[in-house]
Amino acid sequence: MIQYFRNIKIIKNILFLILALTFVSCSESKYYNAELKGNTMGTYYVINIVDIPKNLELKKIKLEIEKSLTLTNKILSNWDKNSEISKLNDAKNVGPIKISNQLKEVLKQANFINYKSDGYFDITADPLIELWGFGYKKKKTNKIPTKSEINNALLLVNQKELIKINYTKNEFYKKNKNLKLNLSAIGKGYGIDLIGKTLESLGLKNYLINIGGDLLVKGYNKNKENWKIGIENPNLKEKLVKEIINVSNKGIASSGDYKNFYVSNGKQYSHIINPISGKPISHQTKSVTVVSQNATDADGWATALLVMGRKKGIKLAEDTKKAVLFIEDVDGKLLKFKSSEFKKLVKE
Repeated sequence: MIQYFRNIKIIKNILFLILALTFVSCSESKYYNAELKGNTMGTYYVINIVDIPKNLELKKIKLEIEKSLTLTNKILSNWDKNSEISKLNDAKNVGPIKISNQLKEVLKQANFINYKSDGYFDITADPLIELWGFGYKKKKTNKIPTKSEINNALLLVNQKELIKINYTKNEFYKKNKNLKLNLSAIGKGYGIDLIGKTLESLGLKNYLINIGGDLLVKGYNKNKENWKIGIENPNLKEKLVKEIINVSNKGIASSGDYKNFYVSNGKQYSHIINPISGKPISHQTKSVTVVSQNATDADGWATALLVMGRKKGIKLAEDTKKAVLFIEDVDGKLLKFKSSEFKKLVKE
């Protein structure tokens, strides 16, 4: 009789264990992970999403992401002749020109970075970008602009002085009817943030969005840990990760002069143009990576700080408590310079 009750107890324990495991299994099966890939803005995108509810179809997520990308391009793309920014550039009246909430948002952030960087970030630099052959109109050229051509282009470059925005009425004013904006240094980041908002609206909290190497990471990865991000080595021949950081709920963007350039008379000319001098950057800083509260901010600041160069940029990063990594070419060796905030993110 005692043995009987022992057997019953054992069976009950086994049944309880089976039920517990079944509950855990069912609980875990309510979610799945996915990776989405595609092309946009002249580059690639990869989106990793963790813990997607089973009742939310991947097809639905993909469709909403594509809508966000289409909207971004229709507003910010200088390569689309029918985009909002292209129409604003083509408009020959000084204003007021009505703008969308999305464009207003981007311009507001661009104005903030322009102000804080003392003009090293400037979305009115379009005439200079075109003049040096790196824009959406011309292909690369080995013809170096004359001093006179640079000075003429600079007449249309000064974001602080040449544009005015009424944020309440969504109105844009040009101080010169020939003014043209180029949003390539901040548009990709905004597109990433827009996708992030889309995923959040679908109830998704854990994801990594990568468009051409610029990122937005939220929540945790598939191992329920912070996302571990590798930063590219500016020496592409080595193909090594130069740094690994441990982050969550951050935007990350890198800007470098080592991919898009041309050589004339033995000298390399970068696509990164200094809007103050009117010429491509020529200092030792090869790349800048910024980790910020969102991808729009990180994207714009990566360009601003690369134009400034490490010596000025590291001081600004410390003063504003920004997480920034500068990589410089010093006598043929790549050296890393980290701001105090960036050091906190490095995975040992």
